Amino acid sequence: LPTTDTQAGFAAMLSEKDAGDVTGSRTMVAIEGSEDYRLRVGQDQPLFLLSFEGTTIAQGHIQQNLSTMTAAQASGYLALNSGNATASTNAANVRTYRTFSLYGAYTVYVNMILREANVDATNAVSEWGLGYVSGVTAPTDGVFFRRLAGGALRAVLAFNSAETELTITTTNVPSGDGTGSYSATERNHYLIEYTHNVCNFWINDTLVASIPSPSTQPGPTSAWAQPVFARVYNSGIASAGRRIELGCITVEQADMNSSKPWADAVCGSGGGSYQAQAGSTSGGTVSRAAATNGFPASTTAKTSGTWTATSAPANSELGGRWLSPAISTLTSDADYPVFAYLNPAGSATLPGKTLYVTSIRVGETIATAAASTNGIMLVYAVGVGSTAAATSTADGAATVGPRIGVLGSCYFTATAAIGQTAAGWEVSFRSPLVVPAGTYLHLIVRPVGTVASNTLVVHGSFLVNGHFE
Repeated sequence: LPTTDTQAGFAAMLSEKDAGDVTGSRTMVAIEGSEDYRLRVGQDQPLFLLSFEGTTIAQGHIQQNLSTMTAAQASGYLALNSGNATASTNAANVRTYRTFSLYGAYTVYVNMILREANVDATNAVSEWGLGYVSGVTAPTDGVFFRRLAGGALRAVLAFNSAETELTITTTNVPSGDGTGSYSATERNHYLIEYTHNVCNFWINDTLVASIPSPSTQPGPTSAWAQPVFARVYNSGIASAGRRIELGCITVEQADMNSSKPWADAVCGSGGGSYQAQAGSTSGGTVSRAAATNGFPASTTAKTSGTWTATSAPANSELGGRWLSPAISTLTSDADYPVFAYLNPAGSATLPGKTLYVTSIRVGETIATAAASTNGIMLVYAVGVGSTAAATSTADGAATVGPRIGVLGSCYFTATAAIGQTAAGWEVSFRSPLVVPAGTYLHLIVRPVGTVASNTLVVHGSFLVNGHFE
């Protein structure tokens, strides 16, 4: 080799993103350094996760828009056009309520695990990725895969209805399990790299298309925040029922060290304590179904239900409103679990999640019927980790009793009138209370003092703040 510096050439450190099995050339990127000779590194942030265990569609996480076509969840997949409809203009799409923002040069990764059926059906189209869609019309904005009528696959950028697309050749794409070649009817991993300058499309860790943002556009899409979607529609009478079956959706923010607290990220993925978790049921953790529930439906008066020492009313909700019966009907120093929320146990069809409670607000306690004869103190407590609804549950070989923490107390005199109010307060937990899957969180009211002849009735509430993980 030449020893003269100007003739010796140089070596540079690069990173191979893709071997070029489909595109025909290796994709290489330079490793970036700072002015202080340090390599630049990035830190990814999870934004969203939705899987499809069980048979209950997570209606709080995704919106369903169905026109004759149906959607059904089973065996770990959410199937669009589960009934194999073939009539013209039939359509089914789902989209996340949440949108995901593009921050300049930082990448958003959209991962979709899915399989297809009847991919070569004529007059049937399927699409999945980021974007805004409706009915059978083309997406107005987005970055997505499109399976055409007849089966051809394309990568598409849509900017305010103007499309830039590229045909995808899957000849050298490996199968989803790494054995053999790609088949659309098997489970495959589709990934979209969404950046302001270029969007890359991957199948099973193989780069299959790369589309730069057109020079006349500020970015690949008109809106810099997009939901994740998937849809099937018939542009005419389809030769067979085209289906998409979604197995999992994840979204990550790449490279940006956002310093977002983990609890915020989990809640952004649908894990807030106010929401029932995917796979169990669809709705909130505070029910509006009946008068005895935590927040009855509008125009429905709150009722107390039956209070039984250590075991009732034990509403299976994560807080809400409660109403006592007359204090004279209760037992002094007995636990009354006004709420006993069972964190659903995990199974093959239901992901077991841990509930982290970061704070509890004890609402104002208000006299709704006047007291008489005797005063009473009300003590409020929280119990975590019990394997049964009764607060009297003891530890055993296969049982765990509640771990109790006192939240505070208030007092009503023997002359307390209707409307007398004890102020509320909030208790924050620097170290969160942990409720494993299959165990209870109890919210307990205990009357302390002489209950005899006391006609006092009180109304109160609990608000539980936290997240599922």
